[in-house]
Amino acid sequence: MKNAPLNIAMPKEASQAPKAYKLLIDGKHVEARDGHSIERASPGHGFIVSRYAQAGAAEVEAAVQAAHKAFETGPWPRMKASERAAVLLKAADLIES
Repeated sequence: MKNAPLNIAMPKEASQAPKAYKLLIDGKHVEARDGHSIERASPGHGFIVSRYAQAGAAEVEAAVQAAHKAFETGPWPRMKASERAAVLLKAADLIES
């Protein structure tokens, strides 16, 4: 048969609302100010699986300012190098697992 449609059952997730993810800025989950988002579709079925808030210039600036403030007032710059290394190694372990 030429160009016969595939008879593939849609997964139950296809009928559910896509999972929405916000930006994490200054310890808070926030939407993009302009409302833009990026959608991820299931490659096998085409339905939208998730939406991600898309950062613009305002969100990038807010994140940079929050990171700078955290660096200046937080514990990181006052930690010993060995303590910072332990934090980074733990993060690497968590990523690998």
